[in-house]
Amino acid sequence: MSVDGEDRRIDEKGRITIPLRIREQLNLESGEQVRIEVDEGTVVVRPRVSRSKFIESMQGCITAESKADDAPDVSPEDLKADWTSDLPKES
Repeated sequence: MSVDGEDRRIDEKGRITIPLRIREQLNLESGEQVRIEVDEGTVVVRPRVSRSKFIESMQGCITAESKADDAPDVSPEDLKADWTSDLPKES
């Protein structure tokens, strides 16, 4: 075991189990999506924040009083189109 974590073995399918202690620290539930990246030779696993959780956490943060003077005006429709452009199109 290392100082900051736990040693794990990669299985034949390339999978690694995230220890319960770490999943609990990050509030990760079974089936939840994470983002895996390489940063300067280190594998980094980050919880992926869903759009709905992000919107919920940001609700009320940007108001007419807190908006920067030089911030562009964006309509709600344009903002939604930008945020959802990577989602599958509805039929």
